[in-house]
Amino acid sequence: MYKCHNSEEMYKFSVFYDYLEGELCSNDTQFYQACNRTRWKDINKNGLLCGQYFCSRYSDGNLVNETIAAVADSERHCNGIQDCLNTEIDETLCPSPTNMTTLLSGMRVPTAEICNNKCYNIECEDEAICNGFTYGIYCQGSASDINRLPIYVRPYNICDKIPHCYNGEDEKDCAVTEETLHICKREINPIDPHPPLRIDVPIHNFTRCYSQMEGSGGIMIFNYHRYCMPPYFIDQTNCTDPDKIGLTCKYNDYTTSWAKQMVCPSFNDHHISLCYNGIDENCRNTSASCHLHKHYICDGERDCEDGSDENNPICQNMTEGKCRRYTKLRLELPLPLSWLQDGEEDCVDGRDEEGDWPTCGIGQSLRFVSNNDMCQNVYLCRYERSEHVLLGELCDGIETCRGEIDVCSAGHTSSKLFTRAHTTDLSWNKHLSFCLKGLNDTNNFFKCDTIHSFIFPDHDYFGVDNRTTITLPADPKSCDHMFGETYVYTSCSSKCTNSSCPLRNIPRYEVCPSQYPDRIGTVAKFQDHEYLAFFTKTFRNSYTNRYFVCDNNITCIEYSKVCDLAADCEDGSDEEVCTNHFKCNSTGRFIPKTEMCDNSFDCFDLSDECNEQCPNHRHFLQSQLVNGFAWLIGSLAALANLVIICRSTFSLKNCRTAAALLNKTLIIAISLGDFLIGCYLLTVATYFRTVHQDNYCKKQITWITSRECSVIGVISTLGSQISLFAMSVLSVVRLVGIRNSMSVPGGVNWVKSLKVACFLAVIILSSLCIALIPLLSWFEDFFVNGVKYSDELKVFIGTPNKRKVHAVLKQYYGRMKETTLSWKMLNNMVSAMFSHDFGYPDHTTEIPRVDFYGNDGACLFKYLVDDQDPQIIFVWSVLAVNFLCFIFITLSYILIGFYSYKSSKSLTQSGGNQQISQRNRKMNRKISIIITTDFLCWIPFIAICVLHSLKIMNATSWYGLFSMFILPINSAINPLIYDDTLSNMMRTPVQRLSTYTTNTRLYQMLTRKIRITTQPSIHSEMEMRRVPSTN
Repeated sequence: MYKCHNSEEMYKFSVFYDYLEGELCSNDTQFYQACNRTRWKDINKNGLLCGQYFCSRYSDGNLVNETIAAVADSERHCNGIQDCLNTEIDETLCPSPTNMTTLLSGMRVPTAEICNNKCYNIECEDEAICNGFTYGIYCQGSASDINRLPIYVRPYNICDKIPHCYNGEDEKDCAVTEETLHICKREINPIDPHPPLRIDVPIHNFTRCYSQMEGSGGIMIFNYHRYCMPPYFIDQTNCTDPDKIGLTCKYNDYTTSWAKQMVCPSFNDHHISLCYNGIDENCRNTSASCHLHKHYICDGERDCEDGSDENNPICQNMTEGKCRRYTKLRLELPLPLSWLQDGEEDCVDGRDEEGDWPTCGIGQSLRFVSNNDMCQNVYLCRYERSEHVLLGELCDGIETCRGEIDVCSAGHTSSKLFTRAHTTDLSWNKHLSFCLKGLNDTNNFFKCDTIHSFIFPDHDYFGVDNRTTITLPADPKSCDHMFGETYVYTSCSSKCTNSSCPLRNIPRYEVCPSQYPDRIGTVAKFQDHEYLAFFTKTFRNSYTNRYFVCDNNITCIEYSKVCDLAADCEDGSDEEVCTNHFKCNSTGRFIPKTEMCDNSFDCFDLSDECNEQCPNHRHFLQSQLVNGFAWLIGSLAALANLVIICRSTFSLKNCRTAAALLNKTLIIAISLGDFLIGCYLLTVATYFRTVHQDNYCKKQITWITSRECSVIGVISTLGSQISLFAMSVLSVVRLVGIRNSMSVPGGVNWVKSLKVACFLAVIILSSLCIALIPLLSWFEDFFVNGVKYSDELKVFIGTPNKRKVHAVLKQYYGRMKETTLSWKMLNNMVSAMFSHDFGYPDHTTEIPRVDFYGNDGACLFKYLVDDQDPQIIFVWSVLAVNFLCFIFITLSYILIGFYSYKSSKSLTQSGGNQQISQRNRKMNRKISIIITTDFLCWIPFIAICVLHSLKIMNATSWYGLFSMFILPINSAINPLIYDDTLSNMMRTPVQRLSTYTTNTRLYQMLTRKIRITTQPSIHSEMEMRRVPSTN
């Protein structure tokens, strides 16, 4: 007695009787449950699906039921006629008619299935005539078939005591005589109830090396039928057709060739070693769907459907020397380097284990190479002292040695991906991370819904009642931060604003044939169409089809491996339509989309930051407006200050007092600083316009680690500090001069000239110290913000800082103290991760640094720092000094203005010299301009730097505005404020221009017209005033 699935109905079943659909179980119109074997003692349990499906058809006028496997193994599959009365599945999965070939018997098979060493169906006629050789027999089936096409008798049915040909041709020459050269034993099955018979039969050419692997049009797992019974496979030796030979070796002291299907077969019952050295059993799994002999790998021919035998990583490094393998004795082929001296004989003559092959390295780095010209240093495995990784294979996603992937992950990205959703109720309830139960405040952020019936595709599956319940946001959200299961469930539930569902291939029963051998088939129905789907058993007799089917239909993966930044399908289809990643241009590596355009490099070619989607992919100096402004300000500052420097230097000899000499020297110092600022602006603008052009983004690491950038930064800092210090001293000197205006000034002598020179030297040396201290190697641990390791090392991307380097070293060396290590020690530890063989290029000797001035492409002093920057004390100290200088300048000029105002007032009251009063007013205007410009330039900038350091605001985007627009303006204005040279030089041309303009005929004519136009209105106004008021 058996129990119907999901029903209390019981039924009896016998294999000796045929039943029509629905006769056993009323809820089974497809007769599917007839294969159920739930016993009476398990009556309270639901019966399990058995993977069988019955086709009802008429045969010789009788209605019969057979499994779909039997249909697929026959000529009824894909014959263009729906033979099954209850389903169309016998005509599904069929190629287009243009890709079909009609064989001699009239059977139609896919053209691609002919002579592929696998039987398309149980008849195996697609393998009958291959390469000019015939396997099996074509003959007349019966007396009535004399005018019809011949039938095909496969080798398995020859000499089986059952005539298939009308004239008995298939049973001729089956007797063993003394002249028979090759014989073997066959097991035949006479009509029941007689037991099987074992007889000796001759081996014919048309029964030798035939394809015994039977497919079924891609619907069922391969089976096999043998001419000779196990363990004797003599019919599979000494193949006449060279294309049938799979391997050649010694068997019973004779060199024997074996058919391809005997090499690493999928069947293993009664299997014995074919070769004396066991070379036939040297098999490999190159992928989840391909199992083949080792010597078929890297042989230049694609033997796996997914191409994994030729795309294998070991095929990238091959020998230049060649030898004959056991599988292809006719050809000399190169060998993968990893096969040399590995203890397995891969060359027939054994040269791979004994030959003198080129090598590189010494000790742990000793390895075989194609030739000695390819020698390079390697990555040394930490835990396997005899292992290493070639730099070209490092960080390629393959764990060549233990810990490699962890080391590379630490150096490449800081993001940790979560690819599995929170699961409850035996994996049937999936909760997204922001809809977890127990988080009471999640409703304040997201409103979550529950979908109780998720399955892909949403079709009706017989016997399957389990559906996944998903809790996810009620409103669509961006899925850029989701991966794996979370991404699949959210996007396939239409809850992603910008992402489509990656699931597009139906998990049919025939896909991924080498995976899930315990799969269970069941009928799926969509509208009026039926097909066979596969499920796997999970917990408590429940079933799931939560598998992503790769586009090649060869590999299936779990949802957690879909859109997880790693191509788990050989064809990459699991990442193809995902919108949560960015693909690096040069390496094809995937990074999270959230890490694109984040001002941190994650691709070796910098394509994650240097693309049109990133708003900051162009430096602000690449803008024509900004670059032109930099040229303008730089030119004005450089030329104006150069004129003042030259004229003031020549006029030093005319200074009669020490105060005048000091005042003139300080003006020269101010002009020198502003001149350097102008040179800095011109240099940077020139670099970005002529050298970098539009490729700055990809060149920026080379630029910010260059000496040129450091020199430009020193010039900028030196100029600004000289100018600021000189202005501060000058303000104090002028204040003292105003206070002591009534005293007689002293003359100039060598002692006072030396004092002035000392003043100037102190200003310049102080500025040099501030500018050069960040570049001294003694202080590199305070001022080096990152380093640029060679891209050849593959472990680091971009310019990692100390924290990033420490994280990599921690993964490589194991436990490390959380301490601050010096850059020298860190670089030495990184260097120890790689070999340093004599004469090979060493990529760890020269390591460019991102110094204090390399924080931005403008190569400026790093004013914007946070509490994580080791140079924060230095920067704050410089800002404090600059702020004090501004206070000195402001207070000094306020006092100067006060004393000037008092002097002017007293002169006015006493009727004194008006020229002195006018000069004082002019001085007050200059003082107002000095204080205003200094305030507008420095105080907002210092305030923003402080707010940035305190993390009150992020002022990174403002840096270019202040550095290129605000601060340099002082350098162009100062020549007009602190010296009258330019004003006097410009006064004469301006006066001449004014005189010339007023004397022109056009000017006089316009003036006359204006006078005539205005005179009537003036007269009328006067007349109105003369008229007395009527009031």
